Amino acid sequence: MRELVVLGTASRVPTRTRNHNGYLLRWDGEGLLFDPGEGTQRQMIHAGVSASQITRICLTHVHGDHCFGLPGVLSRLALDGVTRTINLHYPSSGEDVVRALVSASSAEVDLKLRPHGGAGTIAPGLEVQPLRHRIETYGYRLTEPEAAASCRTGSPPRE
Repeated sequence: MRELVVLGTASRVPTRTRNHNGYLLRWDGEGLLFDPGEGTQRQMIHAGVSASQITRICLTHVHGDHCFGLPGVLSRLALDGVTRTINLHYPSSGEDVVRALVSASSAEVDLKLRPHGGAGTIAPGLEVQPLRHRIETYGYRLTEPEAAASCRTGSPPRE
């Protein structure tokens, strides 16, 4: 199943009707949580997203509206008894901020910190590309094997 669950789109300041950034992408058995801004844990409840669905957390950059929800999400993973490894991907320049946020959660989660410092593949089918912003920022791209894509579309594979 593939589905994008929008948890928030308000950017710097939440409004009465919009929360800080946060997106969960369900992708063939994976649950990728992108940019968990403040309040993401609450928005997950409203959207019917269980913490047990999260397999990876991906931060585009370490501005607060894109990562201050991380301690709450990690705490929720621990409270819900999630035991599998959660991979946390983020720009390497944000190492100190990410470590502080992880520490603030005091959560017992099997978390693998996976900083990246340039374009390329960071996990099977998951790539990053640098974006222009005031600080180091990356966009994430999911890809699938060409054979799988052609089966879905009915197109013959390229020679």
